[in-house]
Amino acid sequence: MIKKDILAAADEETRGLVDEIGELKEILREVSKKLTRIEAQVKRGVLSAASKHSQLSTVADVNKPASLSAGNVLEVYEELRLQAKNGRELEVRQKLSAMSATDLNLMCCELGMPPSSKNPSRKKMFELIIGRIKQSLMLSRHIDRQTL
Repeated sequence: MIKKDILAAADEETRGLVDEIGELKEILREVSKKLTRIEAQVKRGVLSAASKHSQLSTVADVNKPASLSAGNVLEVYEELRLQAKNGRELEVRQKLSAMSATDLNLMCCELGMPPSSKNPSRKKMFELIIGRIKQSLMLSRHIDRQTL
């Protein structure tokens, strides 16, 4: 009979442990659900904050007054074109990247490339200006501009 008592006690203990494991699994599921919900809220908060920040910087950039005048635009363009002609395209790209959106827009208009939309993106204007510089280099490869 002692064996039966020992087996019964071991069986009860095993059932108790299985019940505890089940309870712990349920607790872990709840914790996991809460963590997933919190992560989703944090991601939404970070994404919305990042988009608000990027919108504010873009709006501030567009509202800046142009630092270039119509006459200066052509001088700056010619300087950029000469740098590109001398093989310093990276410097040209850096200078264009440093310009404000207002200056880029003014340069596009002065070079005869009216924007396709009311608020063109910096990237679009940047690519238009780079394209115009490359086009100018291809067309004037064998022509000396000073003689014109």
